[in-house]
Amino acid sequence: MNDIDIKNLKVAKRYSTALIEVSKENTDEICSNLESVSELFKTNNEFKLFFSHPAISLTDKKDTLRELFSSKINSKTIDFLNILLEENRFSILNTIFEVFKEEVRKYKNQQSVSVTSAIELQEDEKERIKQKLSEKLKKEIILACDIKEDILGGLIIKINDKIVDLSLKTKFDNLKKYN
Repeated sequence: MNDIDIKNLKVAKRYSTALIEVSKENTDEICSNLESVSELFKTNNEFKLFFSHPAISLTDKKDTLRELFSSKINSKTIDFLNILLEENRFSILNTIFEVFKEEVRKYKNQQSVSVTSAIELQEDEKERIKQKLSEKLKKEIILACDIKEDILGGLIIKINDKIVDLSLKTKFDNLKKYN
């Protein structure tokens, strides 16, 4: 969850929960749709300014939204984005999207896990890690791998806000503390 606006987290959760309720049969498609719009909102300043400008009418914003996306995203997503425009919540779209992704993962019994290693992990190592974590957590694991050479060896595993640091650097640092 990298684009979370903490002060709007509660509101974003309500919107994403409502969206899950109406989109259970096609959450992947809606997630992909929201990702496209959210990415445009983050990277295109003109797009962001247009949809957050108070002098531009709601009708113009809705028409523009439909023109831009009607052939690219499904009608449920457009309806949802229109609701955000009506409720003056379009500015927290990125937070809603991040929360929605997490809600979809919960709904599908999936867990995002970040693994940091000193060298690139082989596919069989990644599969073993996924399998062990899946057995332990009783969830399907979505693994994101990162490389940081300064950890020297071992792994750092991050699950939500929990970190299991099995790196050599941390082990060496701990040895220094006690000597």
